[in-house]
Amino acid sequence: IGSLENYYHFHHSKTFKRSTLSSRGPHNFLRMDPKVWGWAARRPSRQARGEPHALPFNDPVWPNMWYLHCGDKNSRCRSEMNVLAAWQRGYTGKNVVVTILDDGIERNHPDLLQNYDPLASYDVNGNDHDPTPRYDASNENKHGTRCAGEVAAAANNSYCIVGIAYNARIG
Repeated sequence: IGSLENYYHFHHSKTFKRSTLSSRGPHNFLRMDPKVWGWAARRPSRQARGEPHALPFNDPVWPNMWYLHCGDKNSRCRSEMNVLAAWQRGYTGKNVVVTILDDGIERNHPDLLQNYDPLASYDVNGNDHDPTPRYDASNENKHGTRCAGEVAAAANNSYCIVGIAYNARIG
């Protein structure tokens, strides 16, 4: 894609750019195409090499968060987010409050509990101050919690991931 080395944009003739259907279908079309799966099987893993230990996070998924380990110019991984450089300059989300407008967030989630801010939270659907998602039989109301985690999951809590702004308050 453009000047990005080893980044590719795949399009399959059986997929549509805009669809109300899940994206699993297009991914399966691509995955099953012999021209793609042979290449993908030979493609190196996207786990970070060397870089994840530059910051001593004890979160178990931290080493697999390859998209945040892209600060090394010699790395195969490229990212324009430049998160590692921002962290090294002290930008960790401290004194920042972020509100996720989605299907709710699990305020008691172990990765969010430390950074949860009730003043940044409101349930627009329920018209109350409890942003807890409404769960149903399909258990699909997870998107808001996942987004909140990507933004402000606490670092070094030995639970799961590290948020990009791991010291930010989240609602």
